[in-house]
Amino acid sequence: MKRRAAQPPRGPYTTPLRQLRRRLTFVFTVLTGTVLTVFLAITLGLAQKQTQLSAQSMFDASVDTLIVTLQTGSVSDTALAQTEAADGLLIFITDNGTPLFFSGGWAPATPRGTLLERAAEAGLAEGVNMDAAPRSSVYASRVTVTVEGNAGEHYTAAVCSVPGQRGWYGLAVLRDDGPLRRTLTRQALLYAALLSGGLALLGAVNWFLAGRALRPTAEALQKQREFVAAAGHELRGPLAVVKTSLSAMQASPADTSQYLAAIGSEADRMARLVDDLLLLAGSDAGTWRMRMEPVDADALVIGAHEQFAPLVKARGLRLALDLPEETLPPLWGDAGRLRQLLLVFISNACAYAPSGSDVTLRARAEKGWVLLSVEDHGPGVPDAEKAHVFERFYRADKSRTGKEHYGLGLSVAQELAALHGGDILLTDTPGGGATFTLRLPVRARKAQRTHTGSA
Repeated sequence: MKRRAAQPPRGPYTTPLRQLRRRLTFVFTVLTGTVLTVFLAITLGLAQKQTQLSAQSMFDASVDTLIVTLQTGSVSDTALAQTEAADGLLIFITDNGTPLFFSGGWAPATPRGTLLERAAEAGLAEGVNMDAAPRSSVYASRVTVTVEGNAGEHYTAAVCSVPGQRGWYGLAVLRDDGPLRRTLTRQALLYAALLSGGLALLGAVNWFLAGRALRPTAEALQKQREFVAAAGHELRGPLAVVKTSLSAMQASPADTSQYLAAIGSEADRMARLVDDLLLLAGSDAGTWRMRMEPVDADALVIGAHEQFAPLVKARGLRLALDLPEETLPPLWGDAGRLRQLLLVFISNACAYAPSGSDVTLRARAEKGWVLLSVEDHGPGVPDAEKAHVFERFYRADKSRTGKEHYGLGLSVAQELAALHGGDILLTDTPGGGATFTLRLPVRARKAQRTHTGSA
């Protein structure tokens, strides 16, 4: 008894799929990664712009506070030192052109005097002279410039000429841009980390999705490999008999009839196998041609009984017929294919039923379905095997050694049932044995001439 055919090596067949999976993952990751990169770049730009605007607003508010303070009263060194330390500022004030003595709250990398000179020069270049009275006696003249220190550090400077109660004040306020630049750098690094993590996550997700998308293809290729390997295994037996018979004929030319009979029998076996293989291949490719038309269910069953009863009798069995008293509803299908399907059931029953027993062909209608069943009283099919009997080249009975079946019949039957919109049920026969039941839907359809297996 042959069991499931051994699986062929998978190596050379899985490599193309793995390469395709890698390519799909790469393409998907590039596409989704581009979207993520653009999104994060825009978000980073907006975040950094907001950070800069916030820092500028705080700087402007500090300068405005100093201007108001100068216009309304005096400023103490302590208050200036606290403001410098709290806000990271450098403050320079002149009273009617005379610098006020203020050593500052902290020491920058570049001398304060150097920074003041550069800020004053930059402000003068923009039209504001902190050493001259403003043009307005009410409003301060003000300009914001950028100053670079000796160590390459950068400062944002506000250069002002402020009208006061007793003349005017020159005011220069510098903000060290180092903290702001470091904040912007940290933001950029954070978004870079988010981008890297996002790309890694997208790669993992796309790898998984590509695997899911290719899974049906991988399963189809695996089934194809198993199918080809099993078919080759089954064909070797008949070919070996043919070769052996030919060798025997050459050795004993006078006694050829026996060997010719063996060759003919094996040729018939191979022809049946090839027919089944072509049918299954056509089903896989969706190219089965079927002639769909109204089918008289009673006539179908009676005709099958008349056609197959002699074959069953030749096996030492009896084909019994069980029809209901009422007429069965009409079916829509290919009568020839349906007879072929019933032949599979009957042949399977003959292979397992004990000699002298009955094989019963039964039909009945049930809630919009027509049920055609064939039951035998053989060893039956264990529950653990029922899920596998429709697999190609599978045989449930470990004790059977007959060579007339290849384990394809039930696979063919299942494909035919599906093409008719039906299915096959496998149950235990009361008292022992197996019952295969074909369920076909009752359909009122307009007649059409042809129907492909892919419909």
